Amino acid sequence: MEIEGLSAKAKQEQIDADLEDKRQAIVADEEERKLILASGIRYQDFEQQLLDGYAMLLLENNPELAEQVLAEKPPVQQIEAQAVTATAALTASPVANDQELTDTIQDTNLPIVVDDNALSSLIAAGSRAIDGLIDTSQSMIFLGTPGAGKSVSLGVVLGRKKKKYGDRAKLYAIAMKNDTFSGAEVGRLNADSDVCYAILLKVITELRKRAALPKSEREEYCQGSPVILILDDFMSQQKLLSSSLSKKIVRYPEESGAYQKIPLGEAFNAAMAEIVFNGRELWVLGYVATQSSNMDDLKFLSSKGGRAGVILMYQAFRNTISNQGNYEIISQAIGNQHVIADAKERERMRGVFPQAKALSVQEQRPMILSSNADTGEFILGIVPDILAEYKEFDRLYNSAEAEVANFPWTIRKVSEFYPDTTPESLFNDIRNRVKDGMSTREIIRTVLKCGENKQHPTRSYSVHGKTLFRWLIDNYDNGELAAMLKGEEG
Repeated sequence: MEIEGLSAKAKQEQIDADLEDKRQAIVADEEERKLILASGIRYQDFEQQLLDGYAMLLLENNPELAEQVLAEKPPVQQIEAQAVTATAALTASPVANDQELTDTIQDTNLPIVVDDNALSSLIAAGSRAIDGLIDTSQSMIFLGTPGAGKSVSLGVVLGRKKKKYGDRAKLYAIAMKNDTFSGAEVGRLNADSDVCYAILLKVITELRKRAALPKSEREEYCQGSPVILILDDFMSQQKLLSSSLSKKIVRYPEESGAYQKIPLGEAFNAAMAEIVFNGRELWVLGYVATQSSNMDDLKFLSSKGGRAGVILMYQAFRNTISNQGNYEIISQAIGNQHVIADAKERERMRGVFPQAKALSVQEQRPMILSSNADTGEFILGIVPDILAEYKEFDRLYNSAEAEVANFPWTIRKVSEFYPDTTPESLFNDIRNRVKDGMSTREIIRTVLKCGENKQHPTRSYSVHGKTLFRWLIDNYDNGELAAMLKGEEG
């Protein structure tokens, strides 16, 4: 009986195995039929897209055909549908990518048939994108290849902030070049990393000071007095921090008050992460300018929540004179679900992109793609003509003449910046140095040392040293020192 039972069980297992094999064969056959059907549909779609793309290129290369088609004046809905179809064809076809389309526009020198209303609409959208950056307390990432105009846009945003808030806005910058940022206190990472770290600590200290205030006091103290930390040429900074500065260890303050010894690069990322996540309510902002379109390069934005907490502003430009630049940074952003999470929003951007790119090339103005985390929408447009405004802000806030005009010396200011002496003592000191044969330049450098005080409102040591030197002579000299200095340069 036991043997018979085992035999029956074995037969049943064999039957089950055979049935499973048949079931698997049926499923595999069904999946194969589905794949064949799907591939056929996809091939038809691809074939149609390829034909549409070829038709668009054919029209571009044969203007007379385009004129015949345009003479029929299809409705606006049909034009929008054609734009979407053309975008899909260019995306699908490996022989008509973003760069090659731009090259086609450049090489053929064909007139681009555009709608003036569309140009006005896209420029208005670009203006709206920049205007939306002024009143927000969110941190921002300016992304764009060299020559795309992101420095001009950043300068206009900073200038408008400075114009709106005046001295209530405190600006700090860490850069790689000897640039100015609307009167910000600037440190050059490749020249003096200690100065840059001191700036970083100053911003973080202010952020934590604001966070420790009671809510009622915090709102009154923070709102309307933004603190902005600018990191310019961020990718170059990261390369420097990971190479020659990789072994530099700093004491980074924890919120508990203790200090942790970490590499300088980690301190940068920790500070920026804290600013991005906690700075919005406290009006402490980070403005980062970078040439990379890869979000993974921004280590302080390590999560989806971090990316949602900042405004992303892409700029792209194709310079037809130098034959440089492309629009890949924006086309990639539009197709990236980690940048634009909503599929409908990505599709909407794809519909606007072809005409915006053509107009950008034709008008020789950068294209802009800006996010607005408050509404979840993206703005795609053409950057308006803001160069004159940028130059005016540069003249107002960065030039030595403006600093002199906005900073007249008084007895009270001398006492504020030189608390251990008096104007008379300073004058007597420089008079004795002049009699000893010391030059004016050396006196300013060794005696006045204007600007060393961290609370000094500007970074211009030499200009304000000279103005202080002249002010002391004008107010305390009986004519003797002026006669001795007559004819001396500087």
